[in-house]
Amino acid sequence: MKKIFTLFTLIIISNLSFGQNPEDLDSYTVDEFYKKVELDDETLDEDGDEIEYIYVKTNVDKGDYKIELTDGDGDLYEIKGTNLYVTFNGYFGYAGYSKKCIMKVDYYSAKVYKLE
Repeated sequence: MKKIFTLFTLIIISNLSFGQNPEDLDSYTVDEFYKKVELDDETLDEDGDEIEYIYVKTNVDKGDYKIELTDGDGDLYEIKGTNLYVTFNGYFGYAGYSKKCIMKVDYYSAKVYKLE
C-alpha cells in the first residue's frame, strides 16, 4: 500500500513539475505574424506625418516556443524580447504588461496557449 501511495504521489508531482498539457489550456489561432521595422529619421506616411516604424508580414520557423505577450498597437500583440507581433483570428483579450504563453507553429498554422 505504501508503494502504491508513493508511486501515485510521484506521478502527481511529475505532472505538476512538467507543466500543463496545451490541449487543456485556452487556445487562440494566429492570423498573421509581423515584424517591426524601424525607419530612417524624417520618414513620412501618405498624409505627410512623420512615422518611426512599420509592421511587415513575416514567417516564423516551425516549432514550440515559450513566449510572453503584451498589448501592442491596435490589434497587434508583441512577443516580448523580439521584434515580432501577432494578430489572432478571434478575440485574445487584454494581455497587459505580460501574459505567459506557449506558441506552437506548424507549417500552415500557429496557435497560442495561455498559461495563466
